[in-house]
Amino acid sequence: MTNEIDQLLADWKNKIKIASQNLLDLQELPTYQRLCGSPGFPGVQLTGITAIRVSPALSAMNDLFQYFDLLVQTVDQARNLRQQLPRFLVSEQKIDEIKELLTEASIQLPTVQTPLAQRELLTVTHSVNKIAPAQLLLIMNHAFSVARDAVLAVDAAWTNLDGMLADAVNQIQSLEKLGASLGQSSLSEILLARGAIASLQERIEQDPLGVSEDFQQQIEPMLAQVESALALAAKQLPQVREKLAIAQATLKQLEKLHSKSVAAFAESQEKIVDHSIMPTPLPQAQIDALSQWLTRLETKLAEGLVNPVMVGLDNWLLKAREYTASAQHTDTAHNNLLQTRQELRGRLDALKAKALAQGLVEDATLAELAQQAKQLLYIRPTPLNKAAELVSQYEKRLNSH
Repeated sequence: MTNEIDQLLADWKNKIKIASQNLLDLQELPTYQRLCGSPGFPGVQLTGITAIRVSPALSAMNDLFQYFDLLVQTVDQARNLRQQLPRFLVSEQKIDEIKELLTEASIQLPTVQTPLAQRELLTVTHSVNKIAPAQLLLIMNHAFSVARDAVLAVDAAWTNLDGMLADAVNQIQSLEKLGASLGQSSLSEILLARGAIASLQERIEQDPLGVSEDFQQQIEPMLAQVESALALAAKQLPQVREKLAIAQATLKQLEKLHSKSVAAFAESQEKIVDHSIMPTPLPQAQIDALSQWLTRLETKLAEGLVNPVMVGLDNWLLKAREYTASAQHTDTAHNNLLQTRQELRGRLDALKAKALAQGLVEDATLAELAQQAKQLLYIRPTPLNKAAELVSQYEKRLNSH
């Protein structure tokens, strides 16, 4: 009968030894002592997320030590009763008394006041709880795990945060150098990150868990975004510079072609009667607006806005090519009119030479047609269609002989 009691006592002795060592190890952690304080050194005044997570865990540790004392007292009481048992003729009642101490609800927990909001009319003001050692050990184990995890989380944060923030500052300096080389020396994200890191450094002592969370959720993504943007800018910068050079050359060509189309249109107005059905040059305001647009893109590139400038240049080149095609069409159309006028003059001269060679220079009809055609081709503006018709009539008359 006593073997079972002895085995229970041995088990509880081992459990208490292990629990005592683990409690002592946790209590001796520098971080735990820093949090709770020691004689002459008050504990850290926690704030923010750390206060929310850690303060209840530290409070539970106080209950844990109290529960541990109750557990030790109960096991000691059972051990004392066991030592008092005689070697022979052991009373079953004494055995049951020891077993009840070790297995039943034998531990009196501290009385807890029931909040008024939770009381009915017949509810007592204080609740008294009794609990078995095994149940109390489960509660203690949970409280220990919560406290251990909280303390170790703070320990890890205090250990790593200074280095993490220092690394972040170094990363910012590297990003600033890269940004400066790309013409992006005043990235707003970098300025925000600098300010945020300075704020986090001030909070490490009192809210290490909050600082760690803010660093992971705010600073790291922000720096990753900047790093990604600068990497893209470094890749795109040669492309955008090349595209900008193409745009600048395209603008010069367009301005030159536009001037030609304006001159051709003006000459056509002066020399050709039926020019009105032909295309007109682009308004100068559109060319000026295109030039101003390119200037704005150059300014944005100087400010480091590589990707937006890349997109802007693509759109600019589309519009510039559209204007170039329009100017080319206008220039070609009006030059064709002028060329036709010149060709008709040459054609008339050639036909007159042919008439002379054939001895038809005295032909009255040919002479009249030649006179009318020449008059139209050398006046300003020339009715081109009518002049062409007269030249054709001259040629037909000549060929009919």
